[in-house]
Amino acid sequence: MKRGKSGRPWQIRGVMADPARLIERHEFYFELLERMAEWGLNTLWWHFADDEGFMLKLSSHPEVAGPHAFSKAEMRRLIARAAELGIEVVPEVEALGHTRYLTRLPEYAELADGDALAFNAICPSHRRTLPLLEEIIREVAELFPGRYFHAGMDEVNLGGCRRCRRRGRGRPKWWVYARHARAIHSIVRSAGKEMILWADHVEKDPAMLKVLPRDIIMAHWHYRQVRREPIRRSLAAGFRVIGCPAMCHSGDVIMPNEANFANMDAMTSFLSRLGRTGRGQGAGVLGVVNTWWTIWRGLRDAYLPAVAYTGSMLDARAAIDRAAFMRRFAREFFGLTDAKAAGAIRELHALMIGRAELLACLFDSSAGMYDALKLAERDDFRRRGQRIDECTRTLRAFGRKPHRRPREFAALVLAGTVAGLCCRRSVDLAAAFALYRRAKRAHDAGRPRAQVAGVLQEAASALRKMQGELRAVVRAVAAEWDRTRYANDAKKKRLGRGDDALLARLYQAERFGAELMRQLGRAIRRYPATGRFPGGL
Repeated sequence: MKRGKSGRPWQIRGVMADPARLIERHEFYFELLERMAEWGLNTLWWHFADDEGFMLKLSSHPEVAGPHAFSKAEMRRLIARAAELGIEVVPEVEALGHTRYLTRLPEYAELADGDALAFNAICPSHRRTLPLLEEIIREVAELFPGRYFHAGMDEVNLGGCRRCRRRGRGRPKWWVYARHARAIHSIVRSAGKEMILWADHVEKDPAMLKVLPRDIIMAHWHYRQVRREPIRRSLAAGFRVIGCPAMCHSGDVIMPNEANFANMDAMTSFLSRLGRTGRGQGAGVLGVVNTWWTIWRGLRDAYLPAVAYTGSMLDARAAIDRAAFMRRFAREFFGLTDAKAAGAIRELHALMIGRAELLACLFDSSAGMYDALKLAERDDFRRRGQRIDECTRTLRAFGRKPHRRPREFAALVLAGTVAGLCCRRSVDLAAAFALYRRAKRAHDAGRPRAQVAGVLQEAASALRKMQGELRAVVRAVAAEWDRTRYANDAKKKRLGRGDDALLARLYQAERFGAELMRQLGRAIRRYPATGRFPGGL
């Protein structure tokens, strides 16, 4: 183990995987452990329980397991391999919010509290809740031999059920939450573990710091700007803390971008300054876990450079020279010594489009097309698309040469291809729309129908070209899904909350485009005979 520049290494240097929302082929997690060890990481947070699923087959409650869940025997193999590599696997069982893995089942539906379509909770005041959670927590804790147990409890929206209202009458709003946290803490401690808690509710209601047990570890998740005061407040109250930045976030898709790297740097640098002396409050800084959320928004292997960067950054305990890191990563991971390859990988991260841009460009309605047209009006967006295409062409050229890990490299090329397609799609739509308006003006001016139909055919040809490019990308992303994930996973074509599942969104855009072409094609063919100008654009 290398020592960081700021003194002794942090106790916890990790990443969080999110199999609850989308589980990869199981062998990937074994491969991830090997890479984590190579990159100096020693902790894997296993977020296998959430609204979207529970990816472990329990003996006590087999009904909660989702499709492709790990068996206990397979989980033991993963834990054992991690231990051989010096990595602790920390389980996370959501114990208040994010518990539709339970409440969506008929036998536990009466336990639901809050809006099922938004942040929700399992009712902490129902008599069945704690016994049920205790059975699950104890079985999971027995399976995982490590020191820590993550109980989640973030983003809770208690709906004000009569039980909670009656129980909390005359108390602060946070009282029911705090009582439940104390009860879960007792269960976790009796199972021989130290409890980790997402700290967002403590940040919102810091009075809880006076009533929660001090041996709870506060996981402060800040995915954009690092808010320093809440972390200092937890340390001052005597709690240990773990900083949790994000290598992906709700606004990020396809692959990590510049904002993600900046967020990792900011969290690590701040905690490093706090803990530099190893005395006082700084002694309570246990380390950093970089969160890897909802990976159906992106291409799995396009995130590996960010995982490797996490290891280097946490070894240095500070922001590092990203250009130098990418040169080293390209050389060691892919066997590519040409600086142009590393430069293209780095620049692709810096240029990567965000969720709002992707949703606009992958429009699935006539109204949605106008958001794409607005993007096309921005010179910076056009230039970014051109530069993304240049980086992708550079990587594609290197991909044809002998190198290591061609599949993982191909994922980076595909990420650039998807982002480039989105940018071109906006610009190409604007060109097709300009032809359509030209045809409309000619029609309104009473020009010959054959002349108008010719311009409409040009617009339709531009749209067909767009549709063909989209179809090719959809096929490529679907093939990448089948390589890395389970082809029969229902989430392959299902849009998630916020319509941000990459492949499902591509499928939906393709369906809309195909229907648009059918309707527009029929209208154009009829125009010479009817003189009725086609609508729809």
